[in-house]
Amino acid sequence: MRIFTSALFLALVLSFFHTDAQAQVDIVENGSFETGDLTGWTRVQGQNSGGTWIIYTVGEFLNLPPPPDGDFAAVTTQLGASSTILYQDIEVPANSRVGCSAVVYYDSGADGFLNGSGLSITSGGNHQARVDIMDPDAGDFDTVVGVLENLFQTFPGFPFSLGYTTIEFDLTQYAGSTVRLRAGIAANQGVLNFALDDVTCTAEIASIPTLGEWGMIAMAGVLGLAGLIFASRKRTLSA
Repeated sequence: MRIFTSALFLALVLSFFHTDAQAQVDIVENGSFETGDLTGWTRVQGQNSGGTWIIYTVGEFLNLPPPPDGDFAAVTTQLGASSTILYQDIEVPANSRVGCSAVVYYDSGADGFLNGSGLSITSGGNHQARVDIMDPDAGDFDTVVGVLENLFQTFPGFPFSLGYTTIEFDLTQYAGSTVRLRAGIAANQGVLNFALDDVTCTAEIASIPTLGEWGMIAMAGVLGLAGLIFASRKRTLSA
């Protein structure tokens, strides 16, 4: 009986040495803008802004290449000096690993970059684009205490145009909370078409443990041993 009990314990221990493959899910809504609109995203215009974010497709902006993923991408457009952001709040699952990427690109004509005060266009020259991970409770245009991570930002001396550039980032440290992915521009020195596409955040969520292969083998051995013991005792009682 002690042998049977020990074997059963061993089988149960071994059964938990194996888990299912990680479940993977993209936690960004409409990250490639293939709905043809800004579903899942929120756009906000700053004070006195003459521009906003729109959806564009092939041929609509001759100074920009076609969207890198699918038929659509999001881009800033202006009728004047602009301060505008586009964001999505992302719920990061608990107990998950989350790897993310996004494609950014821009064209600023012949206008050089100038980093003024935050994303304001009302307090001096400012001509920049940026992407941040934000505290959702921060102000829409905050660039100080509400910024958890700066993922991309232009600075003086940057080229006037930038082709498809992939930025990679990780949200694992925010598991179990909500963060805000924000892209924005401040442009009062000329035109700045800043584009965003192919935003993905893949969460790997641990599955419920299942009976491992060695555990199944051990369990089969236990059941076989139990059968032998039962048969042996039955023969003994019959004798």
